[in-house]
Amino acid sequence: MWSLVAAIPCQDRGLNINFSVPRQLLQWAAPVMQLHVRMLLESKKREMKSCCGLLKEILEIEKCARGMNELADSLRFPLSEEKEEEVRVKVEDVVKVCEGLKDGLDPLERQVREVFHRIVCGRMEGLDSFGSE
Repeated sequence: MWSLVAAIPCQDRGLNINFSVPRQLLQWAAPVMQLHVRMLLESKKREMKSCCGLLKEILEIEKCARGMNELADSLRFPLSEEKEEEVRVKVEDVVKVCEGLKDGLDPLERQVREVFHRIVCGRMEGLDSFGSE
């Protein structure tokens, strides 16, 4: 888990952190390095400068939130048909972003859960082997 955290460049830690994992020793090193490189490239894009997040999905959430806030500030009730349609469009945008996050995070969540269960099982086996001696 620490390697996954270290692979994610954060603006407060600096983007040019020297992150390396011995690829020959660990089978998961290559995917973690690819993730790190992809995040560095995403963070260097012009539109990503000075934004809080580094991932495309986070940027989309920020855009949707800004749009919804601006729309909410300008609304007067009862809503006209134009404003009602505009609200629907903004809500659909938020739904699309949330579905994209869910689609992207579900496989990662399953993998993290699997790793967690492996760690717990390994720990239990270790404790059992110490207890049986």
